[in-house]
Amino acid sequence: MVVGKALKTAMGDRGVDVGRVNYHDMGNWAFKSGKEPYFHVHIYGRAKSAKHQPFKEAVHLPDRSSGFYEGFEPLDKDDIREIRKQIELIPKEKKYDDASWGLS
Repeated sequence: MVVGKALKTAMGDRGVDVGRVNYHDMGNWAFKSGKEPYFHVHIYGRAKSAKHQPFKEAVHLPDRSSGFYEGFEPLDKDDIREIRKQIELIPKEKKYDDASWGLS
C-alpha cells in the first residue's frame, strides 16, 4: 500500500496522471527454475493518458518480441528519487501507523 501510494503521489508530482495502481504477484515464476517461490510483486502505475494500455483496460504483458514495448521509457533517477521520498513520508501518516493496524 505504501509503495503504491508513493508511486501514484510521486509520479503525479512529476506530471504523470496515474489514475490507478495495479499489483501483480509474480513470485510463482520461481517454480520454472525448480526454486521455491518468493515474494515478488510488480506495481504498475496506470496513467489516465496512456496510449499503449489505455487506463481502465486490463494489464496485458505481450512477449517482448512483439514490438509492443518499443518507445517505452523506464523511470528515471528523478522519478525514483521522488518515489523513495514518498516511501519515507507515507508511513508517518496516521493511516499507516502500526497502532492503526493493531500492531503495537
